[in-house]
Amino acid sequence: MPYEQLEIKTPAPVLSWANHELGSEETKMAKNVASLPFVFKHVALMPDVHLGKGALVGSVIATKEAIIPAAVGVDIGCFVGDTLVPLVDGQCYRIQDLAEQGNEFIIYTCTPTGKIVAAQANAKLTRKNAPLVKVILDNDEEIICTPDHQFMLRDGTYKKAELLQPETSLMPFYSRIDKDGYTLISQPYSSRWHKAHWIVARSGLLGKIPRFEGQITVIHHRNFQTSDNRPENLEFMGNNEHSAYHRSLVENNQHWQSPEFEQKRIASLAHKATTPEGYQYYAERGTRNILQYMQQQPEHFKNAVADNGMRGKQYLIAYNTSEKGKAKSQEIANRYYKCEICGASIKTPIGLHNHRKKEHQCNHKVVAVIPLNYTEDVYCLSVPEYHNFALKAGVFVHNCGMSAIKTPFTGEQLEGKLKKIRLDIEAAIPTGFNENKEVEKSVTNWQHWHDFKNLHKGVQDLQSKAMRQMGSLGGGNHFVEVCLDTENQVWLMLHSGSRNIGNQLAQCHISTAKELAKLAGNKLPDPDLAYFITGTPEFQAYWHDLQWAQDYARVNRDVMMARFKRIIEKHLAGGKLTKSLLQVNCHHNYAEKEVHFGEDIYVTRKGAVRAQTEDYGIIPGSMGAKSFIVKGKGNAHSFCSCSHGAGRLLSRNKAKNTYTLDDLIEQTKGVECRKDTGVLDEIPGAYKPIDQVMNNQADLVEVVATLKQVVCVKG
Repeated sequence: MPYEQLEIKTPAPVLSWANHELGSEETKMAKNVASLPFVFKHVALMPDVHLGKGALVGSVIATKEAIIPAAVGVDIGCFVGDTLVPLVDGQCYRIQDLAEQGNEFIIYTCTPTGKIVAAQANAKLTRKNAPLVKVILDNDEEIICTPDHQFMLRDGTYKKAELLQPETSLMPFYSRIDKDGYTLISQPYSSRWHKAHWIVARSGLLGKIPRFEGQITVIHHRNFQTSDNRPENLEFMGNNEHSAYHRSLVENNQHWQSPEFEQKRIASLAHKATTPEGYQYYAERGTRNILQYMQQQPEHFKNAVADNGMRGKQYLIAYNTSEKGKAKSQEIANRYYKCEICGASIKTPIGLHNHRKKEHQCNHKVVAVIPLNYTEDVYCLSVPEYHNFALKAGVFVHNCGMSAIKTPFTGEQLEGKLKKIRLDIEAAIPTGFNENKEVEKSVTNWQHWHDFKNLHKGVQDLQSKAMRQMGSLGGGNHFVEVCLDTENQVWLMLHSGSRNIGNQLAQCHISTAKELAKLAGNKLPDPDLAYFITGTPEFQAYWHDLQWAQDYARVNRDVMMARFKRIIEKHLAGGKLTKSLLQVNCHHNYAEKEVHFGEDIYVTRKGAVRAQTEDYGIIPGSMGAKSFIVKGKGNAHSFCSCSHGAGRLLSRNKAKNTYTLDDLIEQTKGVECRKDTGVLDEIPGAYKPIDQVMNNQADLVEVVATLKQVVCVKG
């Protein structure tokens, strides 16, 4: 058995994955937590466990009807089981059925700039008997979800269901089937309809899109079901070989040589010319043919184009002044076009464009949000890279969320550039107690600043500071790193949290909890284990502030990662924007409502990461050591958790007294980083060996990628 039950006499057992004896202070801390009356089942200690405040860092504490304000937390928003989710196979499925099947599937998701792509996802039961609201849209669709579930707004930001107001504009998801049976998706960023199979292909799910010499690249549906866009049903072909393949089927189906098919084929080629790929192909082919003709038959070309305009002019004038020409012009001017969103008939293409802009703004709008007086079990999807998914109702919603991205760059491209990259990172991302001199637009546009006035009264003078600190690293074990995996691929990784505002909120609520414990005469083994009981105003205020702080931490990482990525693109791609191959974003030091052993509980992960089945996570080593990208195995005994790093062997003061600057230089050899006494407490020797930590949790996670840092910026 990978874990052991510690021999501690407490009401709740303590299970440890640390594979070593706890010190006396660590044992006392574990015993204090496991003695609390509301602890559920047992306390789980991760391999990186070490002393913390109130509870051990690296501990997972499941509780019923109470929570200890020792970590920053965020609730999970979810949907009732009948909620329909469209998949790329052309069908819509109940989210409960997707969860019960337990398989991965491919959904439609949206980037913050309004580009719809396809991505892998899985579904889970997340909460039982959850409170609900009904969100009514202007397309008459109704969505029943938890009040805290976040909907994607038209500008790419998110807002909780309970905070949506009538006329709030949401990111739209429009789809339809064309006359040939192909699924079309309207791209919010351009309002153009794109074929779903090309969206799947451009999302990288079919591998690199090939070029066929002298042919147009097309996508063949293997089962001839043109609405089934699962990657395994799609195959790249050149248009000539695609036509030849269909001709080879003539013996089995005369349809392929019929006049009807030929008309469809010609119409399809004409339509292809209106697509960006087709237009480019025909333009390039036409240019080559004309240039070849001009070079090979110059005299004939001159004679052919002589008096071109004059010859056609007389015919054009005659036609336009004829009864037939006048009738045609009048018919075109009075032609009606159907709005694919609402079905209205609109006169002229310009009129249709203006109608869309005025009536729809290319998005759905909220009509009402109604609290419901019943509860249900609820479900959600996990979409690791994009963190949102489309509903059949026609909108995008957030899925449940250190930060890391896999880039398209390789290690060879970093040669000779490491120091310049580090200096650029240090210039762009404030560290330690520093903050941004100017607040960028993406920060001021964050939707939750309007809710600042509802946070604890003890932080009301900190909003301007919180705005300046968003997009800053902080100190301690926080870092920004450039890493290489075992295939020499470049990864970007950073670790940060909710900065000063998160700490101040925690201190305010911890102080309140201690005051309540004192008034109630509660004799706690440690004052830092003071707690709030569910249903009380203090609990509700705390939970609200935790959610706000956790959202702040996520956006803080997003802002830094965007700057970090631009720096790498500047040095490795000449400033050209690139697409990430994989994105991972996970929280630690937080609490969630979850379902474990068939019951609704609160899970506090203090220095631990959620590791449910297929969850992506990050387990970094110390500066100079390896780090790991992992997938969770959903181990029930750990409450589906794993470690958030290597864990400290030595306190910061002890590390400074034990090691020298020469030790730091030796232990960080090969890493471009600060090598001064200011980061001596972060020396690799102060941390547990990461390989041992990973071996101890082989039953909790599987390794997806092994990374070695080459640039490290510390706070």
